[in-house]
Amino acid sequence: MDQENLAPLIEFIGKKFDQVDQRFEGIERRLDQVATKDELEAKLAETRRHMGVLVEAVQGEVRQVAEGVANVDQRLDGVEQRLDRFEEKMEAGFTETRAAIHFSYAQVDRRIQELEGNYAALNERVGRLEARRSA
Repeated sequence: MDQENLAPLIEFIGKKFDQVDQRFEGIERRLDQVATKDELEAKLAETRRHMGVLVEAVQGEVRQVAEGVANVDQRLDGVEQRLDRFEEKMEAGFTETRAAIHFSYAQVDRRIQELEGNYAALNERVGRLEARRSA
């Protein structure tokens, strides 16, 4: 091959090398944008630290909620005990009231029977007096 025939081939190869160079430059630009292993490890370590701080904060909040629940539970126990005592007092009061009503009813019943007996006796006396008077 002579020089004349080689010129177009050299020009073609030169253009192809230029294209390859441009592609390499594009790849280099993209690689510059991609983080290195050290950068990724540093970012991962930073993320771990941040997550650790967040986890500690959440754990603190969970502890506070747990303490609040424990306090509410204690207060509910106190309310429950007071309610139990109140129910016992109410039941004792109802028992006393029932006993008083029963006793009063018995007294009223006795008095009514006594009055009925007195009424019958008086009615009988009035009947006898009227019979004597008409006789």
